[in-house]
Amino acid sequence: MIARPLTNSNIRPSIQWLRSPWAIAISVGLGIYVGTAHGGIATLMAPIGELYLGLLKMCVFPILLSAITASIGRLMGSPDAKRYGKRILLVFPLGLLLTSGIAVLIAAIAGPGRNLSQATLANLGVMVNQSGIDLEISLSGPALASEAEPAMSSFLMGIVPDNIFSALSEGQTLKVLCFSIIFGLSLGLLKESFTETIFSMLDSIYKSFNQLIDWLTLILPFGLFSLLAYQLSQQGLEIITSMFTFVMVGLITFFTIYVVSTLVIWKQTPWSLGKVVAALRGTSILALATSSSLACLPSAIAALSDSLKFNRQTIKLVTPLAITLCRFGSVAYFATGSLFVSQLYGKTLDLNAVIIIILGSILAGMATSGVTGILTLTMLGIVLEPLKLPLEAVLVLFIAIDPIMDPFRTLGIVHTGMAATAVIAKESGQGHASPSGNPPPPLLR
Repeated sequence: MIARPLTNSNIRPSIQWLRSPWAIAISVGLGIYVGTAHGGIATLMAPIGELYLGLLKMCVFPILLSAITASIGRLMGSPDAKRYGKRILLVFPLGLLLTSGIAVLIAAIAGPGRNLSQATLANLGVMVNQSGIDLEISLSGPALASEAEPAMSSFLMGIVPDNIFSALSEGQTLKVLCFSIIFGLSLGLLKESFTETIFSMLDSIYKSFNQLIDWLTLILPFGLFSLLAYQLSQQGLEIITSMFTFVMVGLITFFTIYVVSTLVIWKQTPWSLGKVVAALRGTSILALATSSSLACLPSAIAALSDSLKFNRQTIKLVTPLAITLCRFGSVAYFATGSLFVSQLYGKTLDLNAVIIIILGSILAGMATSGVTGILTLTMLGIVLEPLKLPLEAVLVLFIAIDPIMDPFRTLGIVHTGMAATAVIAKESGQGHASPSGNPPPPLLR
């Protein structure tokens, strides 16, 4: 007998329920209870959480390498690449910089990691010492001394890998990302028949590891329970409460970006603001309900082409690229998270550090292409590593609040991607019909 593959369609509802927000909420509640009231049990279950986190990290590089390389390669090989290339190279980077800059500005003003109690800072200091990394930071003391090599120079030199196999074995995500982009560009520019075979192979790698991630989400409640319970048994409940301000700042950031993106789309159309908001409402609700940017693609294309009358061919080409590569919501989240961790450790941020956070958040956001759920959070290390800040010490905190933040991160990815698409579609000379149904006026052509 041949076993059927485990897919969403044939998973029993009772097991599928483990993916629901209710299951995550219950696991967080049980983790808090066991971690604070039964420390011995939490310690015994710690290896389960570590094993689960290790399985997730195992999938990062195969997904990153295959998704980024194939996406960029197929774009470069597309017949429309030249026509849209210049506009994409202008709009996408500007959109990413604006998104990251807004998040950094809001986090810098609100200061979610500032003015925390000494007990919380001391607990986080213990977490750093227990994380197994070669780094000691006193959260109640002065910041790290400046390195001999300027941070910006170190950041730029750390982007390009001199040995991709060494970068893979050592877990240097930023170098792997850079290699994936360059490899994708070179494959796309080759006019050879074998390139499609390579793309098919990369698709197979992506689908295989994406299936593994899909299976791992079934045991997410157990992994999250183990991680959270052990961490709280060591540090106490006050660590979780310290994230409340961060959650509020994150939600304010996503709301601001949503409003800006809506106004950008509105400015590209001849329609009223109310009609634009109504046209985008279905896609926004879908993003919040599913937390899946890929699931929102058909709705986003329909909203822009059918409801707002942008050229469908342009929308079908650019929207998937904007949503899968730019990952605006993840960029904003990483920028906010990086400021939060920097403020936790009392690290003074000069201009170089701010630039590293803005650019690093963009690269980290792109690195989440094809990645979903809490696996996204591991990419935060791309930003924190050049700043000499540890990810392991705070990762469990971000995992604990991810059920709250993930839907809004997805909304940021989809909605801001639609805004970037609208700008490119208008500037392409293939705009949309006027409200009267007549050909568009010269300004929109």
